[in-house]
Amino acid sequence: MKPKKIPDAKTYAIIPPDMNYRYFEDATSFPLESEQENFSVVNAWWFAEAAFLAYCHPGFARMAYQLAGYDGFKFFQGKGTEVMIAWNERDSIVSFRGTELKSSSALHEILTDLNAVPVSFDQGGKVHKGFLLGLEEVWEGDDGLCSFLEHFLDDHPRRSMWICGHSLGGALASLCFARLPRATGLYLFGSPRVGDQEFVDLFKDRCVWRLEHARDPVPLIPLDIPALNFGYKDSGQMKFIKKSGELQDNRPQFSLEDSKSKMAQVMEQREKRNETEKSSAQGEENAGDVFNKITDHLHQTRKGVQDYLEKIDADFGLNADDHQPIYYAVKLWNALVSKDS
Repeated sequence: MKPKKIPDAKTYAIIPPDMNYRYFEDATSFPLESEQENFSVVNAWWFAEAAFLAYCHPGFARMAYQLAGYDGFKFFQGKGTEVMIAWNERDSIVSFRGTELKSSSALHEILTDLNAVPVSFDQGGKVHKGFLLGLEEVWEGDDGLCSFLEHFLDDHPRRSMWICGHSLGGALASLCFARLPRATGLYLFGSPRVGDQEFVDLFKDRCVWRLEHARDPVPLIPLDIPALNFGYKDSGQMKFIKKSGELQDNRPQFSLEDSKSKMAQVMEQREKRNETEKSSAQGEENAGDVFNKITDHLHQTRKGVQDYLEKIDADFGLNADDHQPIYYAVKLWNALVSKDS
């Protein structure tokens, strides 16, 4: 098997859906490792493909799964939430779609992403309100996702059930997995944080793998800002895909949390300097002088922030392109074939 060419965002339409990509290509050479709960590059590639495919039209996805040996297929759709279930005699794969920027539902999905207020979760802890509402769109009712998956597990107790998703889809997959203690495992790709420590503890001793790619900014949000007291934490065990495609166990040292404290120090020093300058000024100032000083202060503050952000970009360079699911799928395939060779 040969490595795949890494798509260039300048010449390839990397934002899904992608009907030109060959999903699960050469899958018969690397069958899914049904019971492997340790990290598996084979499984990571399978579920990255499934998470990428979830952005496509369900009719197209059904054919792609059939070619990969999965004859069973079911599709659920809410206002902005979509989830596909595919299965064969050994396995089932539940894949949630992320935010589809090309879709008419994109605004609804973006609002879901932004609705970050923590709310109580029925299994324990607090979670992102928007993500929970997104899952609820397809969860309840006799014909809902919950009923289908519970009956599926009852009818096929020996068949593995893997849950996966990219971006918003990863967040929804996390909530679904937390509600299904019989599910085999969970793979997340470029997923935002979903819940607090109590929620994350629901995954203790379960198979949960979280993959992040290069400079993908989405896994760093929602930010753990003390003033907001959201307390969102990372779920599962980390696997980081470097820009070169190599896999490692930890995110690089840089994080937005580190940068916040450094930026706060910059701003605090600037405020102290302004206070010193103010106290040393003699005599009364007219309104024009005050206005000029305020304007200068705002300009200097904005410049300080801009300079710091430019330094971050030079040192680390968060890049939305690195969030796209095609890079997760292609680089995991390349890691798989290089490991096998």
